[in-house]
Amino acid sequence: MNDVFYITAWSKSDPQGGIHALSLKAGTLENIGFSPLQMAGYIAFSADGKRLYATGAVNGEEGVSAYAVKEDQTLEFLNFVPSKGISTCHVCTAPGGKFLYTANYSSSSFSEFVLNEDGSIKELTQCICHTGSGPVTARQECAHPHYVSVTPDGKFLAVTDLGCDKIFCYPFDSEKGIDAAHPAVSPMPAGCGPRHIHFAQENIAYLLTELGNTVLSMTYENGSFKIINELSLLPEGCNCETKASAIRMSADGRFLVATNRGFDSLVVIEVDGRGGMKKVQTTLSGAVSPRDVNFLPDGRHFAAGNEFSDVIYFFDFDPEKGTLAPNGLKLVYPRPLCIAWSGK
Repeated sequence: MNDVFYITAWSKSDPQGGIHALSLKAGTLENIGFSPLQMAGYIAFSADGKRLYATGAVNGEEGVSAYAVKEDQTLEFLNFVPSKGISTCHVCTAPGGKFLYTANYSSSSFSEFVLNEDGSIKELTQCICHTGSGPVTARQECAHPHYVSVTPDGKFLAVTDLGCDKIFCYPFDSEKGIDAAHPAVSPMPAGCGPRHIHFAQENIAYLLTELGNTVLSMTYENGSFKIINELSLLPEGCNCETKASAIRMSADGRFLVATNRGFDSLVVIEVDGRGGMKKVQTTLSGAVSPRDVNFLPDGRHFAAGNEFSDVIYFFDFDPEKGTLAPNGLKLVYPRPLCIAWSGK
């Protein structure tokens, strides 16, 4: 099994800002490679795991960088292309290997790129702007795309918009890209602030709402989402200022982990595959603002990147009980924003 995973560290000037390649073996962490990247953010992989794409900036201009993943799992820089957006915060590859997409939070847009056969980025082909707003005026004054992903059926590009409480599904063709003029639109609860989706299977998905601090289980069919259940990520009576951030699923599909920032915690949720959800555990993340979390490749360890404490804490994960326990391991990097590995 390939045990390598990657952590991004966001910085405009810190020499540790960029993408760190790591492994965890026999209770020991090892940094096996580092690729500097200004404002390193979110990561996505090609379907075969041989290319890695990361949001970031070059000379202050935001966009996406392409890397070849070498046999030793270190990265070789291929190229960078600007996104024509501001706060480029999420990235995904598309089936067929020809297209790449980014969400650009602060410019109310998302971008489409064409890839070369070697996995480098050929050019930006479309930059599509959303309009709209929501009732939480401090955060929903305008549209804010926050996530992009091709749906499991391969027919649509799903774009969550935190600013206007909607999920847009743009018709997708693996040879032509998206049809920007005819999206299917699924409204979500007013003020919830849709952030990230996890597609558990072809017809069931889980939406993390940043402003609502909830997970919504949904059916998905032909570009349309319908809510089944809603689960709060906060304990009863909690009234602190907080916002949800990350959602990840265990390899066997039995458990979700979602995070709160403010009430800095990790929430383990047992799911039944039909939309049912039940809290198993709420545990502290160990520091301030768990921006991203993930199960590690062995399925028995878990990492939580605490953005405003500059630290990643590690946990043991019990795959039978669905519980997390701190194991004493940690890494110190500036503003860890994403934890990812090929296939996850």
